[in-house]
Amino acid sequence: MKKLLKHIVYTASLLMLATQASAFVSKGFIPANVSQITVIINDQANDGCWTNIGEVKRYAEDKLELVGFKVLRDKYEGSVDDRHFVFNVLVNSKRDAVTCFGDIQFSIVKYIQNTNMGGMFLVGQYGSNFTGSDNANQYTLELMGDFMKEVEDPQW
Repeated sequence: MKKLLKHIVYTASLLMLATQASAFVSKGFIPANVSQITVIINDQANDGCWTNIGEVKRYAEDKLELVGFKVLRDKYEGSVDDRHFVFNVLVNSKRDAVTCFGDIQFSIVKYIQNTNMGGMFLVGQYGSNFTGSDNANQYTLELMGDFMKEVEDPQW
């Protein structure tokens, strides 16, 4: 009975995490301030927990273009100029005995390189945890849609 109670508490806490999401996009992140943007996928999902990777990338690219950004769809080989940004998509997920759990993160960054040092300038971020799903496919698209609303109308 004690083991069952622990499992219920653990499951309930994960379900609470699944509803937590936070987002921000800098007010200055508008098409006039960006020369190009590239979407990069970071697939850290295992056991079939994320299978619509290409669909998510195309959805992000299409949504960014609809807002007015020039999307560089070629392979990313570094920033082309000082106003080139990167839209990162990270899905980190694993499968327990039956369902998948993990987190989904979106970030908009500009990579900066000086003579002896490099870094990232973060202008937007959104993420959420999930659990109890067959995979992250639908949830990733839903979160992307929510984040794109922030991109369309930045508030920070």
